[in-house]
Amino acid sequence: MRALFIIVTFGVSFLLWGNGTSMAQQAAPAVSPAEKKTYAYPSEGLHKMYEEHVGLEKGSGPFSDAYKPIPLYMYFAPSRHYIRPDIKMFTDLLQKFKPEQCVECHTEVTPGIVASWKSSTHAQPRRNDYFTGKTAEIEKLLGRELKEVLCSECHGKNHDELQMPTVDNACGQCHPKQAEEYAGEREHGRPNHVQSWEANVIVPWYIENYRKGEGASQVGCDQCHMEMAKCDGCHTRHSFSAAEGRHPEACASCHMGPDHPDWESYEHSKMGIIYHLEGHDWDFSKTLEEVKPGEDYHSPTCQYCHMYKGGGKWVIDPVSKGIWRMGTLPPKEVEYQSSLKDFPYGINLPPLNKKLEIYSPENIKKRETWLELCSKCHSSRFARLWLENLDQYMFQTWKRQDEAQKIVEQVVAEGLLDPSVEERHCYPVGDVLADALGPDKLGPAIYKAFKEKKGHVAVIGPILGVSSLFFTAPGNPSAIEKHYAEMWFFYKLKGYKGTAHAQQDYSWWYGWAPMIGQLALIQDEANKLRRLRALEVKTKLK
Repeated sequence: MRALFIIVTFGVSFLLWGNGTSMAQQAAPAVSPAEKKTYAYPSEGLHKMYEEHVGLEKGSGPFSDAYKPIPLYMYFAPSRHYIRPDIKMFTDLLQKFKPEQCVECHTEVTPGIVASWKSSTHAQPRRNDYFTGKTAEIEKLLGRELKEVLCSECHGKNHDELQMPTVDNACGQCHPKQAEEYAGEREHGRPNHVQSWEANVIVPWYIENYRKGEGASQVGCDQCHMEMAKCDGCHTRHSFSAAEGRHPEACASCHMGPDHPDWESYEHSKMGIIYHLEGHDWDFSKTLEEVKPGEDYHSPTCQYCHMYKGGGKWVIDPVSKGIWRMGTLPPKEVEYQSSLKDFPYGINLPPLNKKLEIYSPENIKKRETWLELCSKCHSSRFARLWLENLDQYMFQTWKRQDEAQKIVEQVVAEGLLDPSVEERHCYPVGDVLADALGPDKLGPAIYKAFKEKKGHVAVIGPILGVSSLFFTAPGNPSAIEKHYAEMWFFYKLKGYKGTAHAQQDYSWWYGWAPMIGQLALIQDEANKLRRLRALEVKTKLK
């Protein structure tokens, strides 16, 4: 049987890009809270799938009818799923405190939250000259005075109509510039922050886990990917401190782990070591544009590097200079022997309908912006050599990945898997994938394979092949598929992040070396399967 090899971010993405307009087309800033503006969802279709309130009756995204979410969705995606608590529970408190006595009541109910708020600029909007000026700008925008930013500004004034704050219903009303910058990440495609909830719920294994009754197992996915419509992932509640958001630790809770160890590689690099030794004396109240390299910061932070836009400007858009993205799409500059050469396999879903081109005019321009930034501390020659070496490192990892993919493809094509692909459990939601997308979006060959096989197809390689790490269905995945998924999704990406952040152990011992070790396991497993098949044939002939 010919295997199906797919390297896409998941076909239902056509619902996410196809009917959306760019943020550039919607760039007019909000001028008052009365003018309802959506930052997180730039089209009516997206708004309906991710923000239209449905409680817990169904999920988010194009497969929302296929599952009912866990109760924590109320806080992960509050616009769509928040259910206000039964106010009867608070009868005594509501009799004791007047509706406008939020602070007094919550000092008794949730004292930690109130303490955080009291330390915030929301509680002291004129704490210094800088914030006095910022507060005056917001007052002009709102058309009223702000002595304090009380609970009701973000949560509403009526306990019967409480809301959880999002960039649309609260944050963006006072901070439209920051909201526009954040929403502008869509311009660069995924991965990004503003589409993180979309990316969470559209992948096939997510829905499959709910169909298996294991939705709660994905709470770890949800906690990182819930940042789509919220601002508290970087500057946390209820202090909402911009200074806190400038510390590199603000990124650490999500940007870590086996597939993207940004924090681990940064903190153990010389850049991170300098930060740990000296960072407690740095003034994080300064905006990034005010920071003088070598004086205010003796080494860069995540924010200083990734939020740099060029021309001496920093914006709340850490993906604008992304070239390799997450390191999971095959670059055009490599000559492949496996089916990676056929990417994108007829997929007609922009931006997935083209190979990643590292040296495209757009990416060359991004590289020059990186060099402009790096040259603030390094010689331009050193910076260019380092970034070019990162390219070469990645090209070499892709050659090794191509080698591994070809081995697994041959194993599948030779029918060596047991149980066979036709007999094992189908690919996650593979039974509905073809009908959900159709041949125009999924591509005729892939559509036909899924339609005829009802999901009983071998899907390997990035991105969809990562499902091999999440399931233990009979025969799917096989050991060789799991070895391959770990090779590219864990070790290859560890090496990528280690090299990018100049951390030698993550580049070599946590990255390249175990990646090669996985390739050895793949080669060995393929040989075992062939020997086993030869023994079976020999036995039958006797």
